[in-house]
Amino acid sequence: MSFRIYVDEAGTHNEEWLIIGMLFVPSHGVLHSSLCKVKEDLKYFNASPKRSATYKETHLTDFKSARDVAVAKRWIDLFVQHDCYYRCVVVDWSIWEGRFFGDPFEPDALKKRRAYKKWAEMLLHPELKSPCGGREIYHAHLFLDKLRIVYGYDVLEHLRERFTKNYQGASPYIDEYQHTDSWRDANQCLQLCDLLTGGVYQSLVPSQKSEKQEVREYLASKLTVLGVTRMAPAFWRQYAPNTLTQHFPKFSAWFWKPTENAKEKRRKRRR
Repeated sequence: MSFRIYVDEAGTHNEEWLIIGMLFVPSHGVLHSSLCKVKEDLKYFNASPKRSATYKETHLTDFKSARDVAVAKRWIDLFVQHDCYYRCVVVDWSIWEGRFFGDPFEPDALKKRRAYKKWAEMLLHPELKSPCGGREIYHAHLFLDKLRIVYGYDVLEHLRERFTKNYQGASPYIDEYQHTDSWRDANQCLQLCDLLTGGVYQSLVPSQKSEKQEVREYLASKLTVLGVTRMAPAFWRQYAPNTLTQHFPKFSAWFWKPTENAKEKRRKRRR
């Protein structure tokens, strides 16, 4: 099955949390058209002369109006209805240990660059090796918002090398890796990934703005039908990383712990 994979992040400048989110979309055209129709129905059009786009970008950080909220709610409904699914890794900087990502005398900034790449890789790899619902992913296209830190840290090149080097077969899992601007009309699914990732971030760092509160609460209410009864860290942490997506095939948040990277290294040494 041909997939499109969208990558976004939240908490870029936050000293407490970082979230890297991925939205896996089969039947991209159907979801894209449905997302556009919501904007058409609600007259959610771009008013900025700086951007050559028909539609206004759905970006939770910038929500200020009832129309923003209306679009977000209908988009969340579409996410629940469509056969796409969402994964994210959540990093609590209070438990960050750079020693897992480099030598003692290397700068912490270098270790974080390595960590970003590893987290993205560890989030993507299980979906390629053992995809949700038994749907084999091939001929996938991966799109990453180039306005984010994951762009500046060359994560895309790391993933390209990781999932195409020494590949044997007719086609690699991911055929194309692309940096793109999320505001472009063609990237409605990337904006949906931004909305979902922003919703996870809001559950950790709640905004005082009523529009963001309303979207956060709506997302939480809709996820209950998927078995997500709470968005709190304690809820997600009670599940082992290797069984998390079995419990929550549609929407899951993996709260990374330093020891998990050590386990990954041990597994590689045993190979």
